[in-house]
Amino acid sequence: MSVPLRLDNPSMTIELGRGVYDACRAAALAGVPLRTLNDWTKQALHRPSLSPHPRVRRCSWSDLLALRAVDWLRRTKHLSDFRTEPFRNIHQALQELEKEGLSREVARALAVSPRGEVLMLPERDLAVRTTPDRRTASPDVLPLIAPYGASGPDLLEPRPLLRIIPGKLHGEPHVIDTRIASAALYALHQSGYTEPRILEMYPDVSSEALRQAIDLEQSLQASAA
Repeated sequence: MSVPLRLDNPSMTIELGRGVYDACRAAALAGVPLRTLNDWTKQALHRPSLSPHPRVRRCSWSDLLALRAVDWLRRTKHLSDFRTEPFRNIHQALQELEKEGLSREVARALAVSPRGEVLMLPERDLAVRTTPDRRTASPDVLPLIAPYGASGPDLLEPRPLLRIIPGKLHGEPHVIDTRIASAALYALHQSGYTEPRILEMYPDVSSEALRQAIDLEQSLQASAA
């Protein structure tokens, strides 16, 4: 069975290769332990797509998806001796999708199968291969964008009033319809600024958005500890 899949809405195109995250931030957002990410990099199982150098490792937004997928495969399949194939296959599938114009709506449907295939979930209980024929596959998959593990947030909407757009603010979580990063708000909170003072400094931020930014950053900090 072949299922058509529309890859339109260019104004909302997702640029998978955008976003810049150091190892700690990448691990926290992906929901993968930092020690796992570091071990995979040292063993040459994963090569950060932007900068693999040990002192300046930089991952892209697509790396977050790949890390999440391979961690899930490793855990569910009880495989500890991963080679580079799962990462390579996942990155290749994501790159092929990006060439077609990966909209935000389509990105939300991305999933990975127990065999390491990147699939689409255009409808509930329906999975579609990312190959040109778009043939159906087993729906027993991991949604890549959805919250993962104990602390990995939704990678497009980490909180109701926060967003992640790979090509905006280097892919950092930010308050919706602004360029105000949640990390900046959290830094002020950590420095002792009160909520009223922060809201006075950032009138475009609501009190609820501020609380969600602090909650997200606290969650990411805890996972990185």
